[in-house]
Amino acid sequence: MRKLSSALFLVFLSLVSYAQQADSTNNFADNEEAVFVKPDNSDPLKFGLKLGVGYSDFMGSEFAHAVGRVGINGSAYLRYRFKPKWSFQTEVGASFRGSNFSNATSEYSSIRMYYIDVPVMLGYAFDKTNNDLLIAGFQYSYLLNSSIYIADGALPEGNSPSFIKSDIPLILGVQFNTPFVGFQILSKYGLVNLNQNQQWPSNAKPVNTFGTIHNFSIELNLLF
Repeated sequence: MRKLSSALFLVFLSLVSYAQQADSTNNFADNEEAVFVKPDNSDPLKFGLKLGVGYSDFMGSEFAHAVGRVGINGSAYLRYRFKPKWSFQTEVGASFRGSNFSNATSEYSSIRMYYIDVPVMLGYAFDKTNNDLLIAGFQYSYLLNSSIYIADGALPEGNSPSFIKSDIPLILGVQFNTPFVGFQILSKYGLVNLNQNQQWPSNAKPVNTFGTIHNFSIELNLLF
């Protein structure tokens, strides 16, 4: 009986010792899993999100008192590095654009536009890590909605100004990547005259003289 008790006691000690070793090993493994390592920016393929703010304005002969406005933008992007210093990036996103105006009190004070954007850009890196890039490309933009404001109130939807729906802005900018976030500065100029043969509501003053209207914007974006 004593031999059996001694044997059981030895087995119990062995099990306790094994459990303590296993727990120590698991804790070490857990500590390893808790370490967060972000992939290097030089990886060939990267998916991410982009959020930013932009200053937009109208260029052309139609508006004499455009002063610009600030809007937000966001997108999902895919970047593919096909050569050590060359990468291709495309996105699908949305942006708020338009402009404010320093017109008279009874005249329109703001035009606000909501776009769906699909940029296609090439990036050239200044070093092999792809941390600093020069970016150039173009973008397809589709106008989902536009509103015109007199003072602080918007005209009814049926009286919204009419613009060409599709625009193709040229893109030029720079991008700086850190281990956890990227910074991007872009300028965009729309090639399409948005006011070609377009009708505006009769109570939108000054009246439309059918001069040229081109989108222009500068964006400051964060890439994750």
